[in-house]
Amino acid sequence: MQQLSGLEIEAARLEKEWVLVIQTPVRGMDVLLEALRNHVDLKQGHYECCLHISSAGEQQFRALKGSHAGVEDTIQSVPVVDITISMAAQELLMAQALAVIFEHHVHEEPTIRVSESWATRSKYLNDSDNPIKYWNRADAAQIHGTAISDLDQNA
Repeated sequence: MQQLSGLEIEAARLEKEWVLVIQTPVRGMDVLLEALRNHVDLKQGHYECCLHISSAGEQQFRALKGSHAGVEDTIQSVPVVDITISMAAQELLMAQALAVIFEHHVHEEPTIRVSESWATRSKYLNDSDNPIKYWNRADAAQIHGTAISDLDQNA
């Protein structure tokens, strides 16, 4: 595969990263999200606490001998979301993220997919007058999002 890390265009460059997609039951999501935000370095450029939560889907499984549930005669179905996070391709960061996920995930066998990827990183051009950028638009609040948490800036 062509080496993409370091590829640059005027507005951005590409960096290699690792992407984790974590399936979690909807009812176990909040605890896991809080743990990820508090214990995993989820930075993208000048932003932190960066992650993606998909719309709810469905996960199916049947417990086998050796699981905490024991052998089940039924196939279970539970509403789940995918939480996607990315991080610098560093083993220490990956080990930390996996440890947090296993400690705070409601399943004993979490479904976690890890892949190598390349992500854009902005060069933060002087485009403050660009009318397309959210901060110059009448609908800026809707595009920028809704506050879900306040951080103590003095901590």
